[in-house]
Amino acid sequence: MALIKDKSYRIDLAFGYDVNTVFNAVLQGAPTAGFSVVNYDTANCIINLSKGMSLFTWGESLTVMMGVIPDGRTGLTIISSSNLGTEFAARRQNQKNAEALANQLCMMLPGQPQVPPAGSSYR
Repeated sequence: MALIKDKSYRIDLAFGYDVNTVFNAVLQGAPTAGFSVVNYDTANCIINLSKGMSLFTWGESLTVMMGVIPDGRTGLTIISSSNLGTEFAARRQNQKNAEALANQLCMMLPGQPQVPPAGSSYR
């Protein structure tokens, strides 16, 4: 039996805005990018999103986590995973989902987001 490789996709960004502003931008921007807000935890700065089934997938789930990194910016991680995980196009679809949300946030939060420095942790 062959092992199925992880088909999830992850993007890490850092924004020069406070964590509450970024949190609210995700909540407001997710529907515009095609995602439904499933639930969110303001205390831990975690938002769970979903995208329905399509011709190629059984739907995807996105988890957005954020917090303050040592340089004072808000670090944000987007992880997109397939609901079933065995679809042929899952990896590419997960990449498209994460990039769509990241692009929406970049439009809503002007300024150049950056990849957080190596070793930065906000969890």
